[in-house]
Amino acid sequence: MSSRPIAIEAARAALANVGVTEVGGDNRGTAVETYQRAVGIPPGSPWCAAFVRYRYEAAAERLDRDLPAGFPDSGWVPSYVGWARSNGLWIPRRTAQDDHTQVRPGDLACYWYEASQRCAHIGIVVEPATADGFVTVEGNTGPDRGTTVEREGDGVYRKRRRWSSLGIGGGIIRINW
Repeated sequence: MSSRPIAIEAARAALANVGVTEVGGDNRGTAVETYQRAVGIPPGSPWCAAFVRYRYEAAAERLDRDLPAGFPDSGWVPSYVGWARSNGLWIPRRTAQDDHTQVRPGDLACYWYEASQRCAHIGIVVEPATADGFVTVEGNTGPDRGTTVEREGDGVYRKRRRWSSLGIGGGIIRINW
């Protein structure tokens, strides 16, 4: 078994969710509301981080394991960044880009939004990173539209990202379990 079974299972299951879309309005639908319930946010709320938490929680349950104490149970992206920084698991964008071999399937990509002055979108890395970038599955996003990172989309999509998409304050969260 992998030394990172929950991370690998979460990435595998995220790929299986590609194609889930909102139904019945913005940030609504049976699957979307399942993700939102995982972190206790109401229907209609932004759900990218809820999708991440749901996938890791479901992976841990499927493998009969526990998530580590303190792993965010939140729909707010900055809680994941803060947790990663305080636990030595944060890889700033430039560091990840300079040594892309550090970025593995099951890690988390966190995107910086200049207008918000914080990371405001998150996704699960699903393939080994390359010098050119990485591949994720993200919830509450849309189909590829160039280099824009969309955080108010209509579903779960597989995204091919360039390192620059992380933004100046973005980075990768290492998931070691």
